[in-house]
Amino acid sequence: MASSDRIPNSAATTTDESATSRRLLSRRTVLGGVAGLAALGGIAACTQPETLVPEEAANIGGDDLLPPETAPPEIPNDPPVVTGSFISQKMAGRETKWAMSRPNGVTGELPVVIVAHALNTNERSIFGKGLNIQGVVQQYVDAGNPPFAVASVDVGRNYFHARTDGADGAAMIIDEFIPMLDKSEELNLRTDRIGLYGWSMGGYGALRIGALIGAPRVAAIAASSPAMWGDPNNFPPRAFDSYFDYQANSLFGQQSAFSKIPVLLSIGMADQFYTYTRQWAADLHPPAAFSTTPGGHTNRFWRSVLPEQIEFLGRNLAR
Repeated sequence: MASSDRIPNSAATTTDESATSRRLLSRRTVLGGVAGLAALGGIAACTQPETLVPEEAANIGGDDLLPPETAPPEIPNDPPVVTGSFISQKMAGRETKWAMSRPNGVTGELPVVIVAHALNTNERSIFGKGLNIQGVVQQYVDAGNPPFAVASVDVGRNYFHARTDGADGAAMIIDEFIPMLDKSEELNLRTDRIGLYGWSMGGYGALRIGALIGAPRVAAIAASSPAMWGDPNNFPPRAFDSYFDYQANSLFGQQSAFSKIPVLLSIGMADQFYTYTRQWAADLHPPAAFSTTPGGHTNRFWRSVLPEQIEFLGRNLAR
């Protein structure tokens, strides 16, 4: 059963560090807007030569390894953020926490953007001072734009697919969290058409969830610095349990699933995942909106592009 309460403030903020990219570019590009249909059901396996993942994959670092939060982030409470939890069978029976915010001055049923969080963060992180998505949405609504709510749920380090520990973050969101939001009279949300947002690990997660649910139910996806591991022989076990797990859950080779879902990809020029993300986006037809500016895999970059992403999600939700 779900329960709800207000998030208290605390004195800690999310640590923000940058990482060096494998490739630097010196211009901003936008590759146009997209609308795309994602096939219902699972994502087909990529076709790759059957080779073994090298043992050194366990030692791969990467921008997705954000510094762990040592204390709950301080949450600006205007607009207010509501929290709750439920027991998730899709997360191997564990208590799973969630958080949600509606803009001030708005009544009635609202559409919702589902947020997929980064590695070493949780359901509260998107609402903390570092990103403050609820404040960005409030500014968007105060400017006269159609309102929507934002909701996030904790998947731990799951990486949004079925793992050997029995947990599956994507299945939890699709089969448990979204239906819970829809049924709650207190939250007063509609989920027949949703937006998806994610950053880092959650950028990959938002894209994968979008492919699983499909259009027209997914109105749009905005992904910041998605953790896209493009080499089937060079990925960390935190992302995939095995070479075959990579084959089953990598989004490389699955770009056709986004042919009718509007996608916005935002990534800094100094981000480790820039090259993989650019390579993946090149096979989207029609192309995604692809924006890049100076910056790394940091809260500073993600916060700088959030207004553009909120506008993108809101515009497509209102259609």
